[in-house]
Amino acid sequence: MANKRYALTKDLLSEAGAKRDADAECQFAIDNPRGLSIRVRGGEAAYYVQARTRVKGQKSTVVKRRLGAVGDFTFAQVKKIATEAIFAIKNGRDPDAVIETRLMGGDEKSVAVAVDRAEALKGELWTFETLINEYAARKKSSKDGGRNEAAKLRLAPSSITELETRLRDRPENAELKKRFVKELRLEDLEEVRDRIDASGSGPSAGAKYVDLAKRVLRWGLKQKRRFTGLEPTATWWEALSHEYEMEDRSKRYLTPAQIGMLIALLEAVRPLAGNNNDAVLGALQVSWMIPQRSSALVNMLAFGSDRWIPDPAPERAGWRVYTWKPDEVKNKREIKLSVPPIAIEILERVARYSKQQLGAVSRWAFPQDRNKYLVRALAAKQRKDDRVPAHLDKAITPSSLNHALDALAGRKPGWPDLLTVVGLPNRIGPHDERRSVTSFFENFGEGAYASALLDHRVSGSDKMSREVAAITQSVYSAADRVVFKAEGMLMWMEAVLPAYEAAKKDPRLAKAVQMRKASLANGLSEEKKRGRAKARPAGAPTSA
Repeated sequence: MANKRYALTKDLLSEAGAKRDADAECQFAIDNPRGLSIRVRGGEAAYYVQARTRVKGQKSTVVKRRLGAVGDFTFAQVKKIATEAIFAIKNGRDPDAVIETRLMGGDEKSVAVAVDRAEALKGELWTFETLINEYAARKKSSKDGGRNEAAKLRLAPSSITELETRLRDRPENAELKKRFVKELRLEDLEEVRDRIDASGSGPSAGAKYVDLAKRVLRWGLKQKRRFTGLEPTATWWEALSHEYEMEDRSKRYLTPAQIGMLIALLEAVRPLAGNNNDAVLGALQVSWMIPQRSSALVNMLAFGSDRWIPDPAPERAGWRVYTWKPDEVKNKREIKLSVPPIAIEILERVARYSKQQLGAVSRWAFPQDRNKYLVRALAAKQRKDDRVPAHLDKAITPSSLNHALDALAGRKPGWPDLLTVVGLPNRIGPHDERRSVTSFFENFGEGAYASALLDHRVSGSDKMSREVAAITQSVYSAADRVVFKAEGMLMWMEAVLPAYEAAKKDPRLAKAVQMRKASLANGLSEEKKRGRAKARPAGAPTSA
């Protein structure tokens, strides 16, 4: 019977059944598909597949697999499974993944994903999370081959933070990042994108996820194919898209009066809920005095770091100079800024709050308190070291500043639009304050001050309204422009601080505070109602 091939018919099954009942052993080779057979052995009639691998560069071997008892399948089902399993064997892929997935009712996509997952597991390929981490950890080769200088990261800390917060650690991406890169599909990332768009995180959040995902997948194909299993003929992620178009933000800036009102509003309503990280409020309070990009701002180091030194100029007693390293800022060059005492007081307040919340000292000027209970427990055990454990010590993210401002605009559940109430634009972002500095100084024909404070590159030399103190010149180069920046900062503060004091007395601010209190009271009332409804037995009457 071994040399003869049979059509898969009811008569053949009847014949196989008769052989089984007679306790005979035999095999029926099926003509379509070739490689499928019915084996009668040990009182059972079952379907089997058999094929020879045909992978270039690999030794050919015969692979056999049992599909199941003949009574478990329709003819169409067994032919489908057999065809896919035989194809997998011939191409050196995993037939077990095909068979198991089909037996569980999986469709063609499920089968393809299961095969890719099996190969990724066998080959110890990268997960999506590992791909993102490896992309972020790329380093430049030092000029001397690494003998005298440690290799530097290719990405600035701000870019790494963006990869982590906007792609890897997005809550919507939690399940996907654990999967192998090889098993990802276009619709998987589209689903995550759509959930981000619906999350209220802002119109650009989904678009940023798309752009970053495509960037790391391209790198994974081009540079790390043997770790990802990606194929040049299947660049499916290129079809991933978004509809977001960046609006023209060149005219989005605030006047000094509006900056003053914004800070007064933040200070008045941010603490009302009683569960807000003071580092977020502190970063927003000083953002107009430290007009760096939000990523450079939130990733500043705390006092005690060698980045902070007293300003050597006698006329700036109490000011402190902070230094950003080239890989921490967009311009890729060292930046220095003298920070005024009013901002220093806010930073000291945030440090005290953080120490109280964490029970330990963070290395960051604006630390997260997300894992405070775990940090407290570890700090209590350490005793000798009062530092936050490095793996738990993280700065707040730039997105936390955006979320706080979006809440003021009513784009967070339970919040009314307080920005409109106090006469501010409904859309405000941290970067708008940098444009505000530019607008302010250009209105007075002093654009060089804005250029210095924002650390834009300039040609020629800045005109200083006062002579540089000798003691300062001995510490800083002219390129640092620390003195010039301080002059500009004084002018900027003289415009904003009176507006801030006036805003605190503005009746619109009082109205906004009352609206926020009312929204909190309504939210608490709704929670109590839901709690009573949950506690009430089914069918119990409600009170009149």
